[in-house]
Amino acid sequence: MMLEFWPDYGAGPLWTEDGKPADLGALELPSDLVEQLKTWNAQYAEEKLPIEGVGDHAWLDEGARLLGRTRDVLGPRVAVVVTEPWWEPPPI
Repeated sequence: MMLEFWPDYGAGPLWTEDGKPADLGALELPSDLVEQLKTWNAQYAEEKLPIEGVGDHAWLDEGARLLGRTRDVLGPRVAVVVTEPWWEPPPI
């Protein structure tokens, strides 16, 4: 299974391969992680992304942390991909 990590207004931040919001409860994520993902995604605004400026560093860092925790919990059974470079840590 593959999911995409992409915050958005309303639904998200995990999306299925066919572009539908993933059911966070069905993924067997811990309830605290589900709540953190929902709370963080609800704070989404386009100006938080570093597209036409620096974005909101604290919000971006929290998203990267949640992405990492989500990947850790889901392990190899679900690939969580991103399309924006700011979600991945910089190469060493």
